[in-house]
Amino acid sequence: MIDKGFWQDVMRSGALLGVIMSLSLLVEQYVMVCSSLSLATCSLVYCVEWCSVAVFFIIALYRLVRRRAAQCDPQQGFSYGQALAYVLMTSLLTGVVVGVAHMIFISAISYESYVEGMLRRIDEMRSIMVATGGGSYNNLFEQMVSGLRSAEQPTILTYVITSANNYILCGGVIGFIIASFVRREPKTRVEE
Repeated sequence: MIDKGFWQDVMRSGALLGVIMSLSLLVEQYVMVCSSLSLATCSLVYCVEWCSVAVFFIIALYRLVRRRAAQCDPQQGFSYGQALAYVLMTSLLTGVVVGVAHMIFISAISYESYVEGMLRRIDEMRSIMVATGGGSYNNLFEQMVSGLRSAEQPTILTYVITSANNYILCGGVIGFIIASFVRREPKTRVEE
Protein backbone atom coordinates (compact mmCIF):
# COMPACT_ATOMS: atom_id res chain seq x y z
CA MET A 1 0.00 0.00 0.00
CA ILE A 2 1.24 3.51 -0.85
CA ASP A 3 1.20 5.76 2.22
CA LYS A 4 2.09 9.33 3.12
CA GLY A 5 5.72 8.39 3.75
CA PHE A 6 5.91 7.08 0.20
CA TRP A 7 4.93 10.44 -1.27
CA GLN A 8 7.30 12.37 1.00
CA ASP A 9 10.14 10.08 -0.04
CA VAL A 10 9.22 10.44 -3.73
CA MET A 11 9.18 14.23 -3.41
CA ARG A 12 12.53 14.32 -1.64
CA SER A 13 14.17 11.88 -4.08
CA GLY A 14 12.65 13.50 -7.16
CA ALA A 15 13.71 16.97 -6.07
CA LEU A 16 17.26 15.81 -5.34
CA LEU A 17 17.59 14.01 -8.66
CA GLY A 18 15.92 16.94 -10.42
CA VAL A 19 18.48 19.41 -9.12
CA ILE A 20 21.39 17.16 -10.10
CA MET A 21 19.98 16.42 -13.55
CA SER A 22 19.22 20.14 -14.02
CA LEU A 23 22.86 20.97 -13.38
CA SER A 24 23.78 18.37 -15.98
CA LEU A 25 21.35 19.90 -18.49
CA LEU A 26 22.78 23.36 -17.86
CA VAL A 27 26.31 22.12 -18.53
CA GLU A 28 25.16 20.39 -21.75
CA GLN A 29 23.28 23.44 -22.98
CA TYR A 30 26.10 25.84 -22.11
CA VAL A 31 28.71 23.73 -23.88
CA MET A 32 26.62 23.26 -27.01
CA VAL A 33 25.12 26.75 -27.30
CA CYS A 34 27.24 29.31 -25.45
CA SER A 35 30.81 28.03 -25.50
CA SER A 36 33.38 28.84 -28.13
CA LEU A 37 34.70 25.27 -28.27
CA SER A 38 34.88 23.51 -31.61
CA LEU A 39 32.05 21.19 -32.63
CA ALA A 40 34.25 18.12 -32.17
CA THR A 41 35.28 19.17 -28.66
CA CYS A 42 31.69 20.03 -27.73
CA SER A 43 30.50 16.68 -29.03
CA LEU A 44 33.13 14.83 -27.02
CA VAL A 45 32.33 16.77 -23.83
CA TYR A 46 28.60 16.26 -24.43
CA CYS A 47 29.00 12.51 -25.03
CA VAL A 48 31.21 11.92 -21.97
CA GLU A 49 28.94 14.04 -19.77
CA TRP A 50 25.77 12.34 -21.05
CA CYS A 51 27.16 8.82 -20.47
CA SER A 52 28.34 9.75 -16.96
CA VAL A 53 24.99 11.26 -16.05
CA ALA A 54 23.06 8.28 -17.47
CA VAL A 55 25.09 5.89 -15.32
CA PHE A 56 24.63 8.17 -12.31
CA PHE A 57 20.85 8.34 -12.90
CA ILE A 58 20.52 4.55 -13.02
CA ILE A 59 22.65 4.01 -9.91
CA ALA A 60 20.88 6.79 -8.01
CA LEU A 61 17.43 5.41 -8.87
CA TYR A 62 18.50 1.92 -7.81
CA ARG A 63 19.88 3.15 -4.48
CA LEU A 64 16.83 5.31 -3.77
CA VAL A 65 14.41 2.46 -4.48
CA ARG A 66 16.51 0.02 -2.46
CA ARG A 67 16.50 2.48 0.46
CA ARG A 68 12.71 2.80 0.20
CA ALA A 69 12.34 -1.00 0.14
CA ALA A 70 14.45 -1.27 3.30
CA GLN A 71 12.16 1.21 5.09
CA CYS A 72 9.05 -0.88 4.45
CA ASP A 73 7.59 -3.21 7.04
CA PRO A 74 8.94 -6.76 6.52
CA GLN A 75 5.46 -8.20 7.11
CA GLN A 76 4.08 -6.18 4.19
CA GLY A 77 7.08 -6.48 1.88
CA PHE A 78 7.79 -4.23 -1.07
CA SER A 79 6.07 -5.38 -4.24
CA TYR A 80 7.19 -5.01 -7.83
CA GLY A 81 4.36 -2.52 -8.39
CA GLN A 82 5.41 -0.37 -5.46
CA ALA A 83 9.00 -0.29 -6.70
CA LEU A 84 7.91 0.58 -10.24
CA ALA A 85 5.52 3.27 -8.96
CA TYR A 86 8.34 4.76 -6.88
CA VAL A 87 10.66 4.91 -9.91
CA LEU A 88 7.98 6.40 -12.17
CA MET A 89 6.87 9.05 -9.68
CA THR A 90 10.47 9.99 -8.86
CA SER A 91 11.23 10.24 -12.58
CA LEU A 92 8.14 12.39 -13.12
CA LEU A 93 9.17 14.87 -10.44
CA THR A 94 12.75 14.86 -11.74
CA GLY A 95 11.43 15.73 -15.20
CA VAL A 96 9.33 18.60 -13.86
CA VAL A 97 12.32 20.12 -12.04
CA VAL A 98 14.55 19.72 -15.12
CA GLY A 99 11.91 21.29 -17.37
CA VAL A 100 11.65 24.35 -15.14
CA ALA A 101 15.45 24.65 -14.99
CA HIS A 102 15.68 24.39 -18.78
CA MET A 103 13.16 27.19 -19.23
CA ILE A 104 14.99 29.37 -16.68
CA PHE A 105 18.32 28.80 -18.47
CA ILE A 106 16.94 29.70 -21.88
CA SER A 107 15.19 32.75 -20.46
CA ALA A 108 18.40 33.83 -18.71
CA ILE A 109 20.50 33.73 -21.89
CA SER A 110 17.53 34.91 -24.01
CA TYR A 111 15.80 32.78 -26.56
CA GLU A 112 17.40 34.71 -29.42
CA SER A 113 20.90 33.92 -28.09
CA TYR A 114 19.92 30.28 -27.77
CA VAL A 115 18.72 30.17 -31.39
CA GLU A 116 21.87 31.94 -32.60
CA GLY A 117 24.03 29.40 -30.73
CA MET A 118 22.12 26.54 -32.34
CA LEU A 119 22.45 28.16 -35.77
CA ARG A 120 26.21 28.53 -35.22
CA ARG A 121 26.47 24.78 -34.50
CA ILE A 122 24.35 23.94 -37.56
CA ASP A 123 26.68 26.05 -39.71
CA GLU A 124 29.66 24.15 -38.28
CA MET A 125 27.98 20.84 -39.11
CA ARG A 126 27.16 22.07 -42.63
CA SER A 127 30.78 23.10 -43.29
CA ILE A 128 32.02 19.71 -42.06
CA MET A 129 29.52 17.90 -44.30
CA VAL A 130 30.50 19.98 -47.35
CA ALA A 131 34.22 19.42 -46.67
CA THR A 132 33.69 15.65 -46.46
CA GLY A 133 31.60 15.44 -49.61
CA GLY A 134 28.16 15.45 -48.02
CA GLY A 135 26.83 18.41 -49.99
CA SER A 136 23.55 16.61 -50.67
CA TYR A 137 22.39 17.51 -47.16
CA ASN A 138 22.19 21.25 -47.90
CA ASN A 139 18.41 21.09 -48.28
CA LEU A 140 18.12 19.46 -44.85
CA PHE A 141 20.29 22.13 -43.26
CA GLU A 142 18.25 24.88 -44.92
CA GLN A 143 15.05 23.37 -43.48
CA MET A 144 16.62 23.19 -40.02
CA VAL A 145 17.74 26.82 -40.19
CA SER A 146 14.38 28.11 -41.43
CA GLY A 147 12.55 26.04 -38.80
CA LEU A 148 14.72 27.44 -36.00
CA ARG A 149 14.35 31.01 -37.19
CA SER A 150 10.58 30.81 -37.55
CA ALA A 151 9.93 28.97 -34.25
CA GLU A 152 8.47 30.86 -31.32
CA GLN A 153 9.82 30.44 -27.82
CA PRO A 154 8.13 27.48 -26.13
CA THR A 155 6.13 28.08 -22.95
CA ILE A 156 7.11 26.77 -19.53
CA LEU A 157 4.39 24.14 -19.88
CA THR A 158 6.04 22.85 -23.06
CA TYR A 159 9.40 22.55 -21.33
CA VAL A 160 7.91 20.79 -18.30
CA ILE A 161 5.74 18.35 -20.26
CA THR A 162 8.55 17.45 -22.66
CA SER A 163 11.07 16.95 -19.90
CA ALA A 164 8.65 14.98 -17.70
CA ASN A 165 7.73 12.79 -20.66
CA ASN A 166 11.40 12.04 -21.37
CA TYR A 167 12.21 11.22 -17.76
CA ILE A 168 9.11 9.03 -17.31
CA LEU A 169 10.04 7.10 -20.44
CA CYS A 170 13.66 6.60 -19.34
CA GLY A 171 12.66 5.95 -15.73
CA GLY A 172 10.01 3.47 -16.84
CA VAL A 173 12.44 1.42 -18.91
CA ILE A 174 14.99 1.46 -16.10
CA GLY A 175 12.25 0.92 -13.51
CA PHE A 176 11.11 -2.38 -15.04
CA ILE A 177 14.58 -3.76 -14.40
CA ILE A 178 15.23 -2.11 -11.03
CA ALA A 179 11.84 -3.13 -9.62
CA SER A 180 12.53 -6.79 -10.34
CA PHE A 181 15.75 -6.65 -8.30
CA VAL A 182 14.44 -4.56 -5.40
CA ARG A 183 11.06 -6.17 -4.67
CA ARG A 184 10.72 -8.14 -1.44
CA GLU A 185 8.12 -10.72 -0.61
CA PRO A 186 6.29 -10.23 2.70
CA LYS A 187 7.61 -12.28 5.58
CA THR A 188 4.92 -14.37 7.25
CA ARG A 189 4.99 -15.31 10.91
CA VAL A 190 5.43 -18.98 11.51
CA GLU A 191 3.13 -20.14 14.32
CA GLU A 192 4.88 -22.34 16.85
